[in-house]
Amino acid sequence: MAIDNSSTSDRGATTFGRSLQKFINERLPYNNYAVADVLSQLNPKFNLFQDTGSRKTEAVARHSISSSTGINETSIGAIASDNSLTNYLYANIQSDKSSRIRDYRTMAAFSEVADALDEICDEVVNVDEEGRIVKLRFHDSDLNDIQRETIQSEFYRYINLFELEHKGWEYFRHLLVDSEIYFEHIIHKDYPQEGILGVVSIPPELIDPIFGNVQNLLVKGYILRKPVFDKNNPTKVVDYQIVPLDKNQVTYINSGIWNENKTVRLPFLENARRAYRQLSLIEDSIVIYRLVRAPERLVFNVDVGNMSPAKAEGYMRRLMQQYWSRKTFDSHQDATVQKFNPQSMLDSFWFAKRTGQEGTNVTQLPAGQNLGELADLMYFMKKLYRSLKVPASRLDPEGTYKDGTEILREELKFSKFIIRQQMRFAEGLKNGFVTNLKLKKMWGEYGLKENHFDIAFNVPSNFYEMRELQKMEMRSKGFNDITSNDSISKIYMQKKILGWTDRMVLANREFLRKDAELKWELDQISGAGPDWRKQFEETGKSSKASKGGGGGGGGGQTPPEFGPAPGGGEAGGPPADLNAPEAGGEAPEAPQAETPEAPETTGGETPTPA
Repeated sequence: MAIDNSSTSDRGATTFGRSLQKFINERLPYNNYAVADVLSQLNPKFNLFQDTGSRKTEAVARHSISSSTGINETSIGAIASDNSLTNYLYANIQSDKSSRIRDYRTMAAFSEVADALDEICDEVVNVDEEGRIVKLRFHDSDLNDIQRETIQSEFYRYINLFELEHKGWEYFRHLLVDSEIYFEHIIHKDYPQEGILGVVSIPPELIDPIFGNVQNLLVKGYILRKPVFDKNNPTKVVDYQIVPLDKNQVTYINSGIWNENKTVRLPFLENARRAYRQLSLIEDSIVIYRLVRAPERLVFNVDVGNMSPAKAEGYMRRLMQQYWSRKTFDSHQDATVQKFNPQSMLDSFWFAKRTGQEGTNVTQLPAGQNLGELADLMYFMKKLYRSLKVPASRLDPEGTYKDGTEILREELKFSKFIIRQQMRFAEGLKNGFVTNLKLKKMWGEYGLKENHFDIAFNVPSNFYEMRELQKMEMRSKGFNDITSNDSISKIYMQKKILGWTDRMVLANREFLRKDAELKWELDQISGAGPDWRKQFEETGKSSKASKGGGGGGGGGQTPPEFGPAPGGGEAGGPPADLNAPEAGGEAPEAPQAETPEAPETTGGETPTPA
């Protein structure tokens, strides 16, 4: 089924701002905000971003049977005027969004949580040998080399606006803590064809997306709550002005996590909320326990002889009063007085003893035992790290970096988690890059489509690449073991085990030929010296003169500038593997030697690599 990816009607586009403002004013929590009547006063560049972004998701939703409700083909103005449709379109402005983000930022300031977030962010941003963090990968398309270079150059200009090398670490931390990142696209009002000239980060607590159809959650635009400051006190916000932003005017990146009702975007840090609170409580309880149980107490066993219980009690009270009091100088009485010492009472125990037992003695009651045991604390700390997908092996700051051949499962899972975060960020960057190409008219000029290219971050450089290397080694070992059997084709196993295509098989065969040619030349240099070509020419001429120009023998022609001598000679013969059959087509012709056709292996010809 053909999908019509046409733009919104002009009528809907021109009435978007006014209808949206009317819709906002009629519903909470917007009725307390001041909204200007003219859209151009709020957002002068709104119309410049019309139809400059990706419309693929909306086009697919319009033709969907399961998710289409008719709203996807309805303009914003019609939705605002029809009360029966307003429950499908909503602006997700939460009254507690600022406090919720502040709570997450408080969690992120906790030392253990901050260390875990640092581990994640350190693995996300990786600079390759070319100094690149993000790369543009082209897929099957009809672009020529010049067009690809032009798009590549424009892509790196666009990416440099974000300063990922210096601010990428901070961006990903905000994504993990705040759950959303917004970048406003800055263009010139009079020269939009110059593309995006800069990006400005918008605080997530001041902007929210407007979603269409709650079933598939299509972003229709954004609502910015622009603070209005007091003229007399610039630090005091007196009101908020609602500014609508076009969908293509903002680069929007989110965590991909919803709450249970799918109304609030939650950060990845939400997974660690329970572990964070448990860890903070167990730390406080451990400190309190140590403060209470740490002091050593005294036990007084006082001999009361044959005193009656009443006299024994009075005798004990007098001793305790003397022990609890201490002599100190009172400046008001100008004399030495007995002052109460509560610490003595808390640290001692008094017991009466009868006649026949040993006399009065004082013993020491030991402090609390096992105060140095931290097994419970380590349990909750590991639980916190696991909730954030960080390997628990990174808890020990004194542990050495292990770069061996064995990779823990949690390290591999951590690398895959990092790649997922990179993919979410790359998706937002791609949408912004599509907008930039459409503004510069390159999208239509080159006939680009969204599946023609992709954006990818450099993968984690340690354990992930090590795992890929291990997988390659396992495939190579399996290939060598299987192809040792002469009844199994090496070309078939190259495709089956190594996953090579016909073009890769042919390219490998060509490189083998070149390696053999280079080896042959090196052998000639080592045997005859650097002037081996001159000696070979003289030997060929003398051989031709002695045989009257007959063919065969050692060959009478000079070998090519790079390659073996023509076939037929002992010194100039090509390597044996040079005439092996090609994959899926005819064998290439050796230099000045006839080669019979090779049998076909794939049932058709394969284009020879350039």
